[in-house]
Amino acid sequence: MAKKKTLKSYNSQLAKAKAAYNRAKNTYNTNNKKLSELKSRRSAAKTAAEKKALDEKIQRASNSVKKAKRKVTKAKGAYNKAKSNLASFKKSQAAERRKAALNLKKKIIAKMQKDKPGYWKAGRPFVIPKYPRSINSYVFIDNTSESETITTDLTTNSIAPGQYVNHYTQTSPVQHQIDGKLGGSLVSEVKGLKKQFDTLKRWSTNGTETELHHGQRQSNHSVLTSVAANFDAPRDNAVPVSITIEDVKWAKSEVKKKSSKKTTTTKGNNTGKKSATKGTRKDTKPKAGKYLTIKKGDTYWGYHVKFGTSIAKLRSWNGYPDRALPVGKKIRVK
Repeated sequence: MAKKKTLKSYNSQLAKAKAAYNRAKNTYNTNNKKLSELKSRRSAAKTAAEKKALDEKIQRASNSVKKAKRKVTKAKGAYNKAKSNLASFKKSQAAERRKAALNLKKKIIAKMQKDKPGYWKAGRPFVIPKYPRSINSYVFIDNTSESETITTDLTTNSIAPGQYVNHYTQTSPVQHQIDGKLGGSLVSEVKGLKKQFDTLKRWSTNGTETELHHGQRQSNHSVLTSVAANFDAPRDNAVPVSITIEDVKWAKSEVKKKSSKKTTTTKGNNTGKKSATKGTRKDTKPKAGKYLTIKKGDTYWGYHVKFGTSIAKLRSWNGYPDRALPVGKKIRVK
């Protein structure tokens, strides 16, 4: 019975093939260097006997170089084949993982409909990993508000002559802000809801690719960038929460390495034109709005509860970290 191939075995084969290829190259380089030295000695030889002896050595060295070169070619082919085998195995494994994740996701959705039929029927938003690993990998949010933010930054310094100052723009990914609560049935306890909150935190900390469904807007590729909860007034079947989930896009190609070759230019090739590059700008606070002085213990969540402004807007207006609001500074709250 043939032994089943594993990632470890493919990596081992690749390591052996690479080592064999490096040994073959070293042997070839050593023999080639020896051949060059013999040819140099032959050109400097003066007597016929010395030249004849060196000719014999050169012939043997040339044969060794040819033999070593054939080994390099063979070892390189084996190395490339090992790399191809490893890449094919990883691709097949990834396909199997995706297939298993899709099958598990179907079971999760069936469980969601059974466990919380009211939330499902009402279209409450829920977050689920792109590739879940557990039947319980989902979190419903009984939302009270849902918003979407798109931010576009303009350059504030000139880039190139003849262009207006804010010629270049950079658009940030779409942000979805959901405020509400983690809830359950009348027999649910805060302890179980805290586990759901910890799940959201774990997905956010690990940068897990997630999906947002139901609600007003959906996202098939996103990452949780902010997760907040309020435990000031705990209830048996609810924990107030606020989350920010941001759309992501995956690169379609790998970054190409720059060539190490040096290039030379002449004055005739210089057109004098400078290439335009994107600039950056410092965030500035808008003039209109309501401002307060930050006090010890103040949080974006507290401002959100008091003034009704979403946490995403508070964060974009002020730019301070969620857990480090500077006491004594001015902050826009509305």
